Amino acid sequence: MNIGSHMDLIKNQIGENRREDIRKEQAAIDFEELFARHLVKEMTKDSFQMSDNSGGFGQSNEIYREFITDALAGELAAQRRLGMADLVSEYWGQTEGSDKKGQLR
Repeated sequence: MNIGSHMDLIKNQIGENRREDIRKEQAAIDFEELFARHLVKEMTKDSFQMSDNSGGFGQSNEIYREFITDALAGELAAQRRLGMADLVSEYWGQTEGSDKKGQLR
């Protein structure tokens, strides 16, 4: 029995588990950013209206609005102030526990 090969297997398993945790965490943050983007877009939909949408100002106004929306959503998601990423992570933690017991929620 080679202990070195068992140690390599354990290290690979720990590494794979850690990579999976990182992927789940990133997915939770991405979901929060998506939610924040939708929230900010709805909150600012009337803020960038111009009385005269003719010409190039209407299009540049929309680009400016998208830039502001993305910046605010990214900042909200990075701070995790909305709590959506925490809820997703908590849900995954609960389902992993029930999957290990053989129970699906």
